[in-house]
Amino acid sequence: MLMLAGLGRRAWAQALTLRFHPLARPVIVPLDDLVRPWRARQFVADGVTLPTAATPNEPIRVGGMVVRTAPGDNRPERFAAVCMRCPHEGCDVEFVADPDRLPQEVKDEIGRPLEHGVYLCPCHNSTFNPEDGVNLSGPAPRGLYRFRVTRVADATVEIGEVEEDVLVLLQP
Repeated sequence: MLMLAGLGRRAWAQALTLRFHPLARPVIVPLDDLVRPWRARQFVADGVTLPTAATPNEPIRVGGMVVRTAPGDNRPERFAAVCMRCPHEGCDVEFVADPDRLPQEVKDEIGRPLEHGVYLCPCHNSTFNPEDGVNLSGPAPRGLYRFRVTRVADATVEIGEVEEDVLVLLQP
């Protein structure tokens, strides 16, 4: 019970401190690539580092993944996009669509059955919830950095903003 309370408090704290910044130009993903829930689609976003970054006002490319998190209409809330870089040591995460394919030690560390896939860092087995990027297990100090889906049109999903911390912490 205490573990669940701790995870909830960490997720709540992360959600409260998120600030988003517009990308240099929105990423456009074909809606046909996201018809079924829990199928990840990779993308690359162009941004500019913030004035407070080690190298300020520099172009930066950030790899991401987007998934549809629920069937139904095409509201932006039905999609979630995260940065592929693990906040622990910067390895690129992978999307594991079938939780049964996770190593047993990873399943044991998560400690509960999973209904859908997860993001998995292959370096140290941190796992992340695809709905919100929250850290489920492993040494990562926080969840995955997030993008914001800003619009869904007839044939496209637009990803127009990224969590500001990415534009401060990642180097061009």
